[in-house]
Parts: sequence; structure tokens; C-alpha cells
Amino acid sequence: MCSIGEDDFGDEGATHAMLPGSSATGTVISAGSCNKCGLNSNALYKLNFRAAECHECFLSYTRHKFRAALGAAKALPRNAEVLLLINGSAESLVLLDMLHFAQTQNTFKRLHCNARVLYVDARLTSINEDPLASLRELQRRYTPFQFYVIQLGADPSSMQLLEDYSASNAVRDQKKLRSLTAHQDYWQQQRKRLIGAVAAQLQCTHVFEPSISVALATQLLTSVALGRGGSVALDVALLDDRLQDGIKLLRPLKDLNEQEVTFYVHAQQLQPFETDEKALSPDSSLQNLTRAFVANLQLNYASTVSTVFRTGDKIALNRQQTEELPSTCAQCQSILDCEVSDTLLAIEYSRAVSEMGVALRNNDNVEALEQRAKQRLSATDGLCHACRNIQDEITSDALV
Repeated sequence: MCSIGEDDFGDEGATHAMLPGSSATGTVISAGSCNKCGLNSNALYKLNFRAAECHECFLSYTRHKFRAALGAAKALPRNAEVLLLINGSAESLVLLDMLHFAQTQNTFKRLHCNARVLYVDARLTSINEDPLASLRELQRRYTPFQFYVIQLGADPSSMQLLEDYSASNAVRDQKKLRSLTAHQDYWQQQRKRLIGAVAAQLQCTHVFEPSISVALATQLLTSVALGRGGSVALDVALLDDRLQDGIKLLRPLKDLNEQEVTFYVHAQQLQPFETDEKALSPDSSLQNLTRAFVANLQLNYASTVSTVFRTGDKIALNRQQTEELPSTCAQCQSILDCEVSDTLLAIEYSRAVSEMGVALRNNDNVEALEQRAKQRLSATDGLCHACRNIQDEITSDALV
């Protein structure tokens, strides 16, 4: 595999290739001569800070980013069993197309792995837009990949081949959560657990997730805001090893930006069919608000996503070197953070103050207050701080 270095691609997508007087706005030019190979083309692709390229040169550039992300880290062993996640979004179809192209090359350039495709059906009701027709079209286009479908919240054993799949009327168990923020965080963690279980069932050792730079920048800020700062390094890294049975989650599109994905969709005539819940108000949850905040900043300050995303690359995972395996959260599999954090102790202390209320008028209750905060922090529920917040918002049943 090839490798990537600082001189190959900058934070803004090869700023070293910027020409004097070149446009800072990406566009698809109808026709002209490619600045890289010199051939005439019916469509030229002009990325930000990069000379206009023909169809083949543009595809070669973006596909090289995909291969370089895997090659530089040596994260994918030869003949690995890979489970590719798609959700109908543009970036997931780009990843599918890139992986299929890499699988159909000659022996020297071929990406040596065995891939399967998984679609997680997250529709709230069976009357929502049906993605099965689009999935069948993808299966015909990307032969010989095998497509599997499973409903979010279902038992992993209920996974079916695409041609055999039919949605159940009871799409998923609805946990009664008081806020949309907790609802989205809960189902994000449930989806990861389901993907890990399905990968283990299919005997896959690696999972490909189609996250690009803007999604990872948003995820970094969201994780910090939700109280997942202890595990934020894995939330945005190329490799996440928190799935069960040692399965590794990879994000090979982490260096692609939205413009490159949009152009790739145009170049390959892909048809996204995303059906998840993105039509909600931007301020309806913390996750939606963060996504809108990053998108708005990116419009006015072009280096916003790059700055946040590259900052995430520099965050080191806080893992203490001990002989014993660290305790992990029963919900998200992150290392439990409640034993070493003064910040969490302060949060629980504040909660204890609110609960005790007027009883704090007596000075004798101050020591009891501190003791109560420590007890809450050391509770043996097996949950990290963020997942405990979700548990507190569930009005019925338990989180795990």
C-alpha cells in the first residue's frame, strides 16, 4: 500500500498545488484541458486551492487518499475480513465505490481483503421511505459484494441477506428519554454495539465506517459536550478498538472533505438515499446544534473543520499502564472515567447539593454532602459519566 505525508496533502487538500490567481471556490467546469495530464476533458473538477483536473485525475487523487489512510497506519492486514457500513449517505456510497474499485484492480494494485456490506435499518416506522430498492440497485452495481440488512435495536441473529429481508412492524424498542440529545446518544451507542455483534457473527475482523473530516470534527466537539472527553480520541481516530471480540473499526475516509465527496458523487453518478432523521430543527438537540455550529463556521472560516479535525488527531488516549485490564463501560465500552476525575466529583457534588436542598442550612450536612457525592461517583453500575446521564433520563427500564 502507499503512504501519505505532509507534503502530499495539506489540511485544505493540497494547498501546495494552489496556483496564483486560482479560485478559492470549488466547481465543475464544463470542458477544458487538465492541468495535470494535459488531456482535453468534457468535465474538469476544480477543488479549492487545487488546479482543475479531468475526471480520471480527480478520481485518482481522491482514491489515493483512501488507500493512503489505510497504508500509512498499516491498519488493515492482508486478506482481512471487512464489514462495510452504508447508510445511504453520499460518503457511504463513496466508500463503497472506492472499496469496490480497489477490489477489482490487478494483483499489484488490488486491496487484498474480503468485504461484506451491512445496512442498519433505522426507520422509526415501517411506512417511512423504503431504502430496499436503492440497496438492490447497489448490489447489482457492486457485484460480487454480499449485502446484509438488520434493524436497529434487533437481535444480531435476525440479520438477513438483502434479498430475504423484510422490515418488521415493530421496528425498534422506543426507550422513553426526556431529551432528544439523550435519545440520539443512546441509539448511537446501541448502533455501535449492534455493528460489533453482527461483525462477530460474520467473522469479520474489521469494520469500515464512512466518516469524513466534517463529521469527525462535529463528533469531537459533541463528545466533549456530552461528557465523553475521556474517549474522544477513539471517537475521531482512524482506528477504534472498542468493539467486542477485538474487532477494529476503521475510518478510511477521514481525510476527505465535503467538497471532494460531492465531486466524487457527481463523477461516479452515485445516488444517495439517506433515510435517517436529519430533518429535525438544528437546535432540537446538542448533536444537531453542534453540527449546525460547525457548518456555519465553515462557511465563514474555511479552516474551521480542518483545525478542529487536526486537533483531534493530536489527542492521546488516557490509558493507564497497569497489569490488570481497565474496567470499561457496559454501554459504550469506553474506559471508566469516574475514578480519576476531579471534574466529575465536582459535578456529582453539585447534583448532591440540588437534591439535599434546604437541608444544607445545617453545617452538619456538609460532610454528608461530600460523602454522598463520592458514593454517587463510585457507584458500581458499570457505566461511564455520559452513559450514566442517559440512564438518568430513562423514565422506564434500565439502560443495559
